[in-house]
Amino acid sequence: MPPTGEFEIRFHEGERILEVRYPAKPTLDSYTRYEKAVRETIESLGGPWKCLVDQSGLSVLPPELPPRIAELNAWARTRGMGHTARVVKQSATAQLQVTRILQKSGAAAVGAQFATRDEAWKTLTAK
Repeated sequence: MPPTGEFEIRFHEGERILEVRYPAKPTLDSYTRYEKAVRETIESLGGPWKCLVDQSGLSVLPPELPPRIAELNAWARTRGMGHTARVVKQSATAQLQVTRILQKSGAAAVGAQFATRDEAWKTLTAK
């Protein structure tokens, strides 16, 4: 788990999967730092890639983050994101937030929710 409040970003070159791990307690400031870093990473990828987002360590996103995440996802789709898999805690609120983010970003057709990272990874590497 990343340090409290900080996001973790990793790119798996062979699989072309950008993996992001959300902190247990994200803040607007930590999200702003993450967004800047992930945009720079995405700009450097050049070509299609997939995204694995593990937000299983938190129950609910702060209310100011979902609109920004949806905007980032929409932008990422214009920069080569072909599929996205999100690992979400088994909570109605968390799952609903992710569903709304995928819908608002236009990524519902290329995104899915999973209970474990392994499930998400298998789905992304099978595509």
